[in-house]
Amino acid sequence: MIAPAQGEQHPEGKSSRFQSVIGWAGSGLTQACIERYRHLLKTGSDPGRILFLVRSQRQAREILERLQQDNSGLVGPWRVETFLQRVGRSLADHWPQVRAGIPQLPAQFEPVPLAKDLTQFLCARVCALCPRHGEAFANIGLKDFQVWDQISSAAYIAGASGLLAEAVGSRLAQAWPEDNDPARAEALRAMGCCVGRLWEAALELGSLDFGLQIRLFREHVLPLADFWAEWDHLIVDQAEDSCGVALEFYRQGQSHLQSQWFSYTIGGGASFTGVPEGVARFLMEQTQFQFLEDSHRASTGMIRLGLQIAQVLDPRFSHPLSAPDAKDLPSIQVLEGETQFAAVEVMVAQIKRLLAAGIQASRIAILLPRMDAGVSLSLQEQLPEVWPIAPFPALIRYPLVRAVLTVAELAHPEWGAFPTLSEWRLMLGLVLGLDPIRAALLAEDTLDPVGRSWRPQTAVRQPERVGFSNLERYQKLLTWLQGYRSGSPLAHFFQQFFADHLVNGVTSAQEQELLRLLIEAAQRFRQAFPTETDPSFVAMIRSGQTPSSSRYEPHYAQHLVVATPVAYINRGLEADYQFWFDITNPSWSRSLWHTLYNDRVLTPDWDGAVFDPVQDLQARQQILARTLLNLCCRNRHGLWLVRSTFNYRGEENTGILDHLILKGFRAMEPI
Repeated sequence: MIAPAQGEQHPEGKSSRFQSVIGWAGSGLTQACIERYRHLLKTGSDPGRILFLVRSQRQAREILERLQQDNSGLVGPWRVETFLQRVGRSLADHWPQVRAGIPQLPAQFEPVPLAKDLTQFLCARVCALCPRHGEAFANIGLKDFQVWDQISSAAYIAGASGLLAEAVGSRLAQAWPEDNDPARAEALRAMGCCVGRLWEAALELGSLDFGLQIRLFREHVLPLADFWAEWDHLIVDQAEDSCGVALEFYRQGQSHLQSQWFSYTIGGGASFTGVPEGVARFLMEQTQFQFLEDSHRASTGMIRLGLQIAQVLDPRFSHPLSAPDAKDLPSIQVLEGETQFAAVEVMVAQIKRLLAAGIQASRIAILLPRMDAGVSLSLQEQLPEVWPIAPFPALIRYPLVRAVLTVAELAHPEWGAFPTLSEWRLMLGLVLGLDPIRAALLAEDTLDPVGRSWRPQTAVRQPERVGFSNLERYQKLLTWLQGYRSGSPLAHFFQQFFADHLVNGVTSAQEQELLRLLIEAAQRFRQAFPTETDPSFVAMIRSGQTPSSSRYEPHYAQHLVVATPVAYINRGLEADYQFWFDITNPSWSRSLWHTLYNDRVLTPDWDGAVFDPVQDLQARQQILARTLLNLCCRNRHGLWLVRSTFNYRGEENTGILDHLILKGFRAMEPI
């Protein structure tokens, strides 16, 4: 239960209907939200009229599991979801009213959501039709797919902030500090046109990217009395990650809802669409708040260290909690190697000493400023207990997906595609289950690149080496491809091919998951873009825009994880010992300026001033201060700073973050 050290705060004029709990990471904020939810249910509230918003779908699943394991006999329906999920469902529920306000929307039952890959595909289509696009982005150093990626990211942030498309370009141009770079300034101004064209095309299709969904929710759903009539109570966990439109939702909810309950993490706010400062002001001004100060899992010394680091990085950093008493200083040590990989060796040696001393691998975490494939692989080779938390690779990175796409192109000769020898060999090896030597022998004798055709099994010069049973299966596949008649959706083709040729060969859970993802991607593409051709879908997959995902993610809390700070924090992990690797790498604090947008400028937290290097550094330091405090609040016993003299280019590391951290440590005095 909540037992704040300083008691509940009841400022004058604030209703007890609106409450918030504030604490460190790991202090039981999520549990406080769950207890509030259970209290509402036990006192007779309709579960269908309680909206419980959480940061991620992963967290929603975990909370639902905890509720379902409760022995109190409480039953759903439980509305535990992310803000984006609620936006999508509310748009679907009130789609007729939304369509009434936007004449260009097609007459369809509900909107089609566009994930990142489909949004980038639509960007490519609308940019190709723009006469100014090539000139505006010709000299900015980005490839086409990178331009589409940044346009879609800017559109998401702008929509989540409730901005109109024309405001995107004007804000970015106003904030850009470099007068001597007219090409960059022109590209920033053009971003308003790009986002506008993207959203215009999305509205005509009825297929909405995430940013446009959130903007339409604010403009067309929040004003509806029918929407507010659905809810009595709102609970928001990790409110610090809320976007500008979510904050507007909370403000309006105070006039419509019976109660609101928020949790806020000091040091939180890692979302690039988030407005943590705005949310903090709202909670302080509009809610009765209470502090969770004595229930944290981290050591008091580590929390005090985090506070000292935050104040060194950001002298203006403040918080409403009292600094915890700590009799002993936290353990902090420095490890160093001449190169990055020498630093890995030193760190691995220290981790092995911890493991030999009986420390469980799951109680150790390695934090990197960015996921580096070489470092990650080196760690996995030397420490079997390591499990990296990395972005899911693109679908096309998997050989099975490339093989199935090759089969699709062979079965549809009207597409005009023909495989290379390596693609043909890969497909034969995976589909027929051949070892590399047999697959190479079969591929070389059966592919005719000049005639752009494939030969029958009788063309194989060494049939005994390939295997007669393998040749029979090859001929069966050849006959199937030659007899296939196109016309059905591509998703149906994948399903039929799997049933006829892969059902016995694809047995692993990962391979089955990949095929499921490919089929779902084809279905999403056809639903979002009904007039596009199948070769366009194949080209999108081959471009690497569509990521894989998995239902079989491990329970990271049971592993020695390697992760970026944001990934580690977002999964709610904590450890007894942390290693902050490559601490002098500038990537620990990156500029908010991307080539074509700025995270802060497109949110309500921007003050309208030029975002020059001084402002950028200040914003970076603020973010880094919160991040490192959050990490310290997830650490119980020891911290190692791991640095290298030279970076991977052989250049001397000049970062001073390690010195700033040690400065904060030296400023501590035992209490």
